[in-house]
Amino acid sequence: MHAGERERLAQQLRELMHEQNETERMFRELEDAAGLPTSQRSKPMTERMAALGMSQAVIDHVEMMQAAITTIKSGRQDELPDQLKNELAGQADAELSGAEQLAAIVDHQRKG
Repeated sequence: MHAGERERLAQQLRELMHEQNETERMFRELEDAAGLPTSQRSKPMTERMAALGMSQAVIDHVEMMQAAITTIKSGRQDELPDQLKNELAGQADAELSGAEQLAAIVDHQRKG
């Protein structure tokens, strides 16, 4: 793994940790507003989502993503469902396209 790749992965990890903290803060605010007991906070995210009245479709998507993370962490990426592979590939393509567009803008600015 190259130094640039390690830094990119480290940045992605920092962003995920920030998102996790923001998600937890949001859940606590919603649970407080709904009058749910603080003991609710120790339950799995999907149970907390259900207690807050979130749709089953959203809960199912979160469960799928959590299962995917577990699968990837165990090195079994080839076992991911096709639907999830397609979704992740679409996200990666969008990120790559954005990076390519940014590089083109920077290149144009340097030449212009």
